[in-house]
Amino acid sequence: MKGPDAVLDELTRILLRLDGFRDERTRQVLLEELAAETGEQIEVGGDPLQQARSLIRQCARRPDVMPVLVDLLRDFHGDIAETLRFRELTPRLASPPLLTGDERDELLSMLHPRENDGWRGAYAWAAPLVPERPDDLRHALELLEDLISPSRDVPPLVRFVLALADRSAPHDRRRLREWAGRVAERLGVPAVRLTGPTVPDRPGPRESVTLVLRLQPFLPRRPEYLLSVWLGHGGRQWMPLVHEDEPQRLDQISARIDDFLVTAREYDRDGPSRIEFMLPRELINLPVEQWQVSESADGPEQPLGCLYPVVVRDQDRQRDPDVRRLWEAKWRRLRHEHLDASSSLLLDAEHPASGRHDLVPRMMPALTVLVAGTAAWEDRGDTLQEHLEAALEAGVPIMLWDRGGGSRSTRYFKERLAPELADEGGRARLPHTILDFRRRSAGLEDARRFADLALLWDDPEHSPVQAGGFHAPL
Repeated sequence: MKGPDAVLDELTRILLRLDGFRDERTRQVLLEELAAETGEQIEVGGDPLQQARSLIRQCARRPDVMPVLVDLLRDFHGDIAETLRFRELTPRLASPPLLTGDERDELLSMLHPRENDGWRGAYAWAAPLVPERPDDLRHALELLEDLISPSRDVPPLVRFVLALADRSAPHDRRRLREWAGRVAERLGVPAVRLTGPTVPDRPGPRESVTLVLRLQPFLPRRPEYLLSVWLGHGGRQWMPLVHEDEPQRLDQISARIDDFLVTAREYDRDGPSRIEFMLPRELINLPVEQWQVSESADGPEQPLGCLYPVVVRDQDRQRDPDVRRLWEAKWRRLRHEHLDASSSLLLDAEHPASGRHDLVPRMMPALTVLVAGTAAWEDRGDTLQEHLEAALEAGVPIMLWDRGGGSRSTRYFKERLAPELADEGGRARLPHTILDFRRRSAGLEDARRFADLALLWDDPEHSPVQAGGFHAPL
């Protein structure tokens, strides 16, 4: 038997197949007839897909309205396969609404003036995994009201209202908290705390958003990739922005980064706290931190890695159980154990490996790896790629390398970066430390040295993709 989400999806597809709904004028007539017969004003917006889902959601919450919609569709289109199937499915969608009509109207009246306010950060904090990114505040409320939570848990919609309250002026804060308290009491969920902030107005590092882009190969030996993009919040909450089935070239993908940054700033005004690229192993050395972006619509272009912390991740070991176990074990050691000197490995031209068969055993004890002095390597590109792949196969979760550095970079790695890796706080700061290096050296003679730094920062506990599949529905 289909669950509510599957039923909603099928009902949506049926509406979109009906000529009378696809045509904008006829759709408007349908909504006017629905309002005239029920006395309920149904407001929908966005593209036809969003309008269809919104219409079905709103009608399902009003037991007396859905039968009228079913009859109107039959009047407009007759007893065709689509309208008969629509009638058959609607009883399976019905469920008691979370809010009463009065509660919903009161909430909408309080939130209407906030349509252009910074509500998206509160949404990202309150919402668990959702299949859609809301286009406006009303759409966000619909999505949250439809989400099912355990019977004794505070519903996501109530959490959202509390988060908004903590970002509001005193008068509005009191009204929103009182509303949340009344709803929580009626639902029989734990009493809602009515004092003290639950969400800071400017989220700290743990609550900032993370922008994650995944590039999957489309066909072997073809320079085109399938793109998926998520916004992460709080480490375990993921909101899909893009999941495409049309392959794109790298230049097409890089040209879209500005759009994703705009979306991230809607949820955190400072933009993402970190940008992660989940790459196939063949692209692990792709200089994504050098992709050009703008901080504003009319601002100059700058390298992405000069504006935000940028890291790369290895998507191949997500699917390799043996390597994944190594990777997860090494990450746990990084977080919970006191590390000795053997936990970090420095590879450069002075300490060459004889080949791949020598590299992997050398890297097995290492939790972090530095690769420096690559300018002196013969066949630098192939040799560097070989070193990187060996470290990934050995489950190394943190690795820093310099694509073009000579002996200066080796000394710098030893003197400045190796101590950072040996210290837990230094490791945690590493993405921001490298960003700081780049910013401070911008315009200076050695700016290029920091531009060529690349950082693998691969936290298995922080990912929209897990061993069992996707955390986020797509």
